[in-house]
Amino acid sequence: MAKNDESLVLIGTAENELEANVWRDILEKDGIGAFVKVKSPLAVLGGSPLLAAYEVFVKASDEQRARWLLGDQDTSEY
Repeated sequence: MAKNDESLVLIGTAENELEANVWRDILEKDGIGAFVKVKSPLAVLGGSPLLAAYEVFVKASDEQRARWLLGDQDTSEY
């Protein structure tokens, strides 16, 4: 199935907020918009994100370049 260029794809899950922000900054400096979503069962209740994972998404049309910028060595499958 072809990807819609406007759909968001998950390019990675950071272990903490700092790492997610570094990834987002790298992508945005190269003109790729990135969206970070906190994935925590307690986030909905306003709980602490200390045990949360941070998912980083980009538009499908930017996926291959984003993965390359973040050091994914095998981008041939994208």
